[in-house]
Amino acid sequence: MKISDAHSLSKIVKLPENEASETQPKASPPVQGVDRVTLSPQAREIRDAQRALAAIPDVREDKVAEAKARIAEGRYRVDSREIAERMIKEALSDKD
Repeated sequence: MKISDAHSLSKIVKLPENEASETQPKASPPVQGVDRVTLSPQAREIRDAQRALAAIPDVREDKVAEAKARIAEGRYRVDSREIAERMIKEALSDKD
C-alpha cells in the first residue's frame, strides 16, 4: 500500500503541538529547607567507636622496631615448646 498524500493523514488525526507538555505533571518548585539527621545515643557511641578504631594504626611500629632490634642483636629467642602448647590449647578451645 502506498500513501500518496502524507498531508491527508495529518488532516484526519490532528494532535496538539505541545501534547508532551500537557501530559507531564508540572514540577513543583524546589523546597528551600535544610535536611537534618539526628543520631540516637547508641548510634553516636558506634560512630565514636568507629572513629577511635580508625585512629589506631594497623601496625604497632614500636613493637616492630623492638623485634627488629632484638633480632639484629641476637637476643630474639623463640620457645618452640611454648608456641606448640599455645597452638594446641587454642585449637582445643575452638572446638567448643
